[in-house]
Amino acid sequence: VYVDGKEYRWEEWKKVRDTYQPEAPAPTAPQAAALGPRAASCVSSIYYDEFPSDDERFRCSAGLGALTRDEILKSGWKIDLIEKIPSPASSPQQSPRGLPLSLYKLVISRAAAASPVVPVPQRAESATARRALRREDSLCMDDCLGAGGLRSFCQERCTN
Repeated sequence: VYVDGKEYRWEEWKKVRDTYQPEAPAPTAPQAAALGPRAASCVSSIYYDEFPSDDERFRCSAGLGALTRDEILKSGWKIDLIEKIPSPASSPQQSPRGLPLSLYKLVISRAAAASPVVPVPQRAESATARRALRREDSLCMDDCLGAGGLRSFCQERCTN
């Protein structure tokens, strides 16, 4: 296993990983703390030649710390995108098995806290306005899917 350019045996890495002390989360604004973050990203700590096992921890942004995929899902997050980031030229490019090494990045999100719904009077929309709305949605979908988003994520994002 390679971490920050240093090679570890698997047993050594498990000891290092299990004694890892995550950094204290950064203080957030009161309003953001009340609602909590809605999106974050989590990156694997080391380079892997295949997707990390279930017990591996990812370093997450938004003050979430180091979490396994199971902990991410149990906390109400959903994984929207998995990105494979190749190792830089200054690091080993291949594992001892001859496979390319990569970091794995998870883009995660969760629904916002429920807010009171205020009924808005419905108004009749013209056919032109409805067509324009559909056009915007299709452009949003094309952009989202082209950036590598999952269809379910893009549909939710582009119909709001």
